[in-house]
Amino acid sequence: MKIHEFGEHNRVNIVMIHGAFMSWEMLKPATDILSGNYHVYAVALPGHDLTTREEFISVEGSAARIGLTLVRDGLRRIDLLYGLGMGGGIALRMIADNNLPVERAIIDGGIMPNGDTGFFAGLMRAMKDTGKKSREALAAAYPYSPVDIAKMYGIMQHMSDEAVRRVYAAEGNYSLPEEFPALPDRTEYWYGEKEERARQRDIACVTAHIPGITLRKLPGMGNGEYAIGCPTQFAADIARRLM
Repeated sequence: MKIHEFGEHNRVNIVMIHGAFMSWEMLKPATDILSGNYHVYAVALPGHDLTTREEFISVEGSAARIGLTLVRDGLRRIDLLYGLGMGGGIALRMIADNNLPVERAIIDGGIMPNGDTGFFAGLMRAMKDTGKKSREALAAAYPYSPVDIAKMYGIMQHMSDEAVRRVYAAEGNYSLPEEFPALPDRTEYWYGEKEERARQRDIACVTAHIPGITLRKLPGMGNGEYAIGCPTQFAADIARRLM
């Protein structure tokens, strides 16, 4: 697993974790803006990196590896942890593991461990049959640019069928403690207005399971559309949360 770094080491840090079947480069426009003022760690999840043959295993394993890798790099705390989709689940697991203290966190469209993600699970099952064969199927499922859809298609082609199966199985089926530890300050759960129906079970689960988390609806946005499609506005939002 690779973690790419941008910006000077002596600055406030941000750790960014992309979602399932995405490339870390899909968040790079926002990362490039943020690295002007912060030290940014952009995680390339196992199985989602075209430069390696490493395969995705689990949410829990990915969370542990990210935390341990950052500790080995000399990090003593995460000032802001951002996770998109499955990356949001990994971020939650990192907070629960507490291998590295987290000061603030944003879980963007994160899929909670409810065992059945409803509408989203159906969508993902459909993608299993068509996404590896068709860019059009991905474009129909995600509100991203043709360039970003091409990156997702490349990731899916790069993965083995078994790794793809593990990613589907991991979403909504990872473990969190029954009693969640104390949350970092200003922990937020974001979801796009256009994905609100798909996130209903996740929103209900996060509010029931993680007391004190703040919900934020992103007007006019689909899953990940804010971070990936509006990098300037997204980066400014992140910076405000670090003030």
